[in-house]
Amino acid sequence: MSEMSRRTFLWITGGSSIALATDAPRKLVNNLIPKVIPPEEIVPGHWTYYATTCRECPAGCGMHVANRDGRATKAEGNPEHPVNRGALCPRGQSSLQGLFDPDRVTKVLYRTGRKYRPKSWQEALDSISIRLAHGGRVALLSSLQTGAQAEVLQAFAAAFGSDRLLFYEPFNCESLRAAHQQLFGLPVIPRHDLEGSDFILSFAADFLETWGSPVRQARQFADGRAYREGAPPTRMAYLGPRLSMTASNADRFVQVAPNQLPVVAAALLRVVLERGWHRNDLGPVRPALDALFNSSPPPAVDQELLVTLARDFTAARRPVALAGPQYASGPAATDTALCVALLNYAAGALGTTVDFSRPHALSGSAREAELDLFFSSLGPQDVLFVLDANPAYSRTAAAEAMARAGMVVYLGTQLDETAELARWVLPTDYPLESWGEYQPEPGVDGLIQPVMGRIYDTRGAGDILIALARQAGRPLKTARGTTPADLQQWLKERRGFGGGGDQAERGWQAALRKGGAWQVSAPAATTAPAPHLAGFSFQAKPPPGATRPEEVELWPWASIMLYDGRPANRGWLQEAPDPVSFIVWGNWIDLHPKKAAALGIGEGDLVQLTSVSGSLRAPVRLTPEVHEQSVAIALGQGHSALGQNARGVGSNVFLLLEAVQRVGFFTPCRVSKVADDAPRPIRTALRNDQLHRDLLESVPLSALRSPPPPVEFDLPLPEGYHADRDLYPRHEHSKHRWAMVIDLQRCIGCGACAVACYAENNVPVVGPELVADGREMAWLRVPPYRVPGSTWRYAWLPLHCQHCDAAPCEPVCPVFASVHNEEGLNAQIYNRCIGTRYCSNNCPYKVRRFNWLNLEWRKPLDLQLNPEVTVRQRGVMEKCTFCVQRIRQAQYRAAREGRKLRDGEIVPACAQTCPARVFTFGDLLDPAAEVTRLTRSDPRRYHLLHELNTKPAVTFLKRVENEVV
Repeated sequence: MSEMSRRTFLWITGGSSIALATDAPRKLVNNLIPKVIPPEEIVPGHWTYYATTCRECPAGCGMHVANRDGRATKAEGNPEHPVNRGALCPRGQSSLQGLFDPDRVTKVLYRTGRKYRPKSWQEALDSISIRLAHGGRVALLSSLQTGAQAEVLQAFAAAFGSDRLLFYEPFNCESLRAAHQQLFGLPVIPRHDLEGSDFILSFAADFLETWGSPVRQARQFADGRAYREGAPPTRMAYLGPRLSMTASNADRFVQVAPNQLPVVAAALLRVVLERGWHRNDLGPVRPALDALFNSSPPPAVDQELLVTLARDFTAARRPVALAGPQYASGPAATDTALCVALLNYAAGALGTTVDFSRPHALSGSAREAELDLFFSSLGPQDVLFVLDANPAYSRTAAAEAMARAGMVVYLGTQLDETAELARWVLPTDYPLESWGEYQPEPGVDGLIQPVMGRIYDTRGAGDILIALARQAGRPLKTARGTTPADLQQWLKERRGFGGGGDQAERGWQAALRKGGAWQVSAPAATTAPAPHLAGFSFQAKPPPGATRPEEVELWPWASIMLYDGRPANRGWLQEAPDPVSFIVWGNWIDLHPKKAAALGIGEGDLVQLTSVSGSLRAPVRLTPEVHEQSVAIALGQGHSALGQNARGVGSNVFLLLEAVQRVGFFTPCRVSKVADDAPRPIRTALRNDQLHRDLLESVPLSALRSPPPPVEFDLPLPEGYHADRDLYPRHEHSKHRWAMVIDLQRCIGCGACAVACYAENNVPVVGPELVADGREMAWLRVPPYRVPGSTWRYAWLPLHCQHCDAAPCEPVCPVFASVHNEEGLNAQIYNRCIGTRYCSNNCPYKVRRFNWLNLEWRKPLDLQLNPEVTVRQRGVMEKCTFCVQRIRQAQYRAAREGRKLRDGEIVPACAQTCPARVFTFGDLLDPAAEVTRLTRSDPRRYHLLHELNTKPAVTFLKRVENEVV
C-alpha cells in the first residue's frame, strides 16, 4: 500500500466536503460568509427584518420579511400597517415560495416558432428599442399598479404617444362600480368597514376569503364575533347558492339560486320600503320595484324570512350589506349591487360602514368594455407590453387578440400562458426583490423594497421601461421634469426625498423601517353621498328558467388559497385543504344529489360542463351545499403552463366564463356524465361529523348569561394531579410551563396558521400521490366539523400537538425520542428516533407525522428553509413544537438584556399570522399572563378528549352560538 502525504489527504477530504455541499439532493444551504471583507447589512447568524408590502392580491397588506445570512426565510404581517395589523392570509404566507419558485424565468428569452432561445439583456433592449424608435405603437397591459410604478407606465405610454394603458385584474368588482356609478356618480369600490358592525348581510360576497380586503375584514369580523360578557356577538346572514367558508360562518345561510339573487335583493328592499323601516327616503325607487316584480316570478324565498332579515338589518346600530362575487359583471350582477347599495342607503350605512372617501385601489382597474376595446385595437404595428398579468389564462379570447400584435413583450416572473405567446420574455424581479409602492386606499402608502439580493439575472419592471425609453431616444420624465435612472430614484423623488440632505435621507430611512406612510389617527367623519334616484330602473331582464334536466346555472367561486390562479404553482397552497371540503391538489364540481340522481351521476364520476364559451371536465362531489339548479367549481386551477405544481392540475373554469362577463354571474351550462374514469378528489379529512364525541364544543349565548356550571378541568400543572386516579407522577417545571389557548369562537377556518407552520418549521410538501396515500406532513390542521343541530353551519378545530403533561406518546417510545422537557414541551429528539411509530399509535389526537421518504427540496426552494429548525429525514417522526426556536430566541434576547420574559413576547407562527387572533400563547407559571387567565377562569374552557386524562397544555374555548329567531 502506497503512502499518502498529509497534503494529499487534506486535498481529497476537502474535495469530498465540496462534493457533499454541492450535491443536487442537498437539503441545507451552508455557504460560508467571508470575513476578510464583511458583506454589508449581513451579520452572520442574526435576523434582519425588512418592511415591505404584499402584492399577492390587491388588498396591499404590510409585511415584515425575515432575512438570515442573506436569505429571506419567513414572511409575517407588519403590526403597524393599518390594513392587516400584523396578520397575513395563506397567500401572503406563501409569497416566499413565489420568490424561490423553481419554475421562475431566470434569463431573457426570445421565441422563434415554438422554441425559446436565451438572449442577453442588451440584445433584448436593442431589438425592442429599435422597433419602438421606428414607429412601433405602444400598448400596455399590467396588473394593478399604483404610485411610482403606475407613473412610470403612464410616462412610458405617453413618451410614445399612446393612451393605451390598462390595469387588468380578473376580479375587478365591476358590478359594484357600475352600481355606484349609476346611483352616486362614483364608479368606485368603497371601503367596507366591519369594525363595530352588529349585522352583516352578504349577497354571495365572500369577504373572509377573497372579496375586498380579506385580512382586515377577517380581523374585524372576528373581533365582532368574540365573546364579551354582556355584549352580543355580531350577527350575520349570507344569501347565495353555495355554502362557502364565509357562508359557514354566518348565523343564517339562505340558499338562493344564482338567477334569484337580484330578485331576492329587490324583494328585501321592497319589504324595507313597505314596512317603513328606512332611515332615508327611497320613494322614487318604488316604480322600478313594481315593474320588476310585475315581470318576474316571485322570489323562491319564504316571505316571513325576508321580513325577518329586513327587520334585523334595518334595526341594527351599524349594519352593512355586501354585494358579490368580485368577478361578476353584467346587468344581473349590477342589479344585485344596486339593491345592496340602496339597502345600505336605507339603513344609514353610507358614511359609516360604507366609506366612499377611501375607495379600494381596485377602483382603478380596467372594466370589461375597456378591455374589449383594448384587445380589438391591437394590430401589426403594435408593440404590446404585458406586465405581470395573464389574460391568456383568464380571458379565453385574449390569446387570439394578442396574436394580432406585431410584437408581444412579456415582463414577469413566470412562464405562464401569456408569456408563452410573447416574442420577448423579460424576467422581472419578484416583488420581494424590487422597489415600488402600493396604495390600497387613500392615506395608506405602502413601500415595496428588496428583502434580499436578486437570485437570477432579473431587473425591475420599472427599470426595464426606463432603460427602453432612454435607448429609444425618449427618456422618461417625472412630474418635476427630471429623468431618474431607475425606479428607486423615481420613488424617492415622488415621495419628496429627492432633494438631498440629511433630513431627506432620515425621512427615507424612517419610511423604509416603517414600511410606508399612513395616518395613525382615525379619519374624520365623511359625508355620505346622496343617490340620484330620478328615473331609476333595473337593467336585467328576467332570466329564462332551466327547461331541460341537464341544464344548470354555473357558479364559479374564488379559492382562498389560489385566488385567480396566479399562485397556483406553490406547493404550500396546493397542499393546503379547502376550508369546507378539505380537498387538496385540484378542483371539483359540486352538484346537488337530487340533480345528480336525475342525471344518473354518482359520487366521484367524471362530469363535463359545457357553456357557450367552452367546456371542461372534473370529478363531481355530491352535496346539498350547492343549490339544486346550480353547479359550483373553484377558479384558479387548470393551467397549461406556469410551472410543475400548476400545469395540468384541475380544470380552468375561466374557459366557461366569457358568458359570465357579458350576462352576469349566472350562466347556463349543460352537465353530462363522461364514461372515462376520473381521479377522485383528494381529501385529508374524510368526515365532518363528530360522531357524538364532542370534539368541537359550543354553547348557546343564553347559557353564558347565567352562572356557568362547574367545569371539569385538570390543569397541566402539579395541582392538576390526583393520586387516586393518575397513573404517572406529576412534572415539576422550574421556570416555565408553556401553554396555548385556542378560541373557537374566533376561528373562521382560513388555514393561514397551517401555511405559516409549513413556512416556519420546514414542513415538506409531499405531492398529490402521497397525500392520497395518507402521507401528508402538516403539523397543524384546521378540519371542519358540522355544528350539532345545524344543517348548514361548519366550525373549525385548529389541531396540533397538545403538549400533554401526561402524554401517552412518551412512555411507549423505546429510545426516549419523545420526551417531556423542563418547560412542559413534549419534545421530539430527531436523532434518537428509529421510526417505530409507537408514539403515533398511542397519540389520541393523531397529530404526529412520519417521514416515509427523503423528500426533495427543489432548488432554490432550499434557500427558504429556516436555519434554526432541523430538516427531518426518512424514518423520523415529527410534530408541532410550539415553535421552540422562537421560545429560545426570546429567552436569549431577555437574558442579553438582563430582564424577564414579557407576556406575549413569544408568538408561535400560527398565532402571529392569524387574522382572527384565535391563538393565545404564554407561560402558565406566570399568574399575570393572559393564557393563565383564560385557562383558569374563562367559562368556555375545555380540554379535547378530557376523559383520557392526558392534561393537555392546549385549552379550547367553546364556540358561542347566536340565537337565530
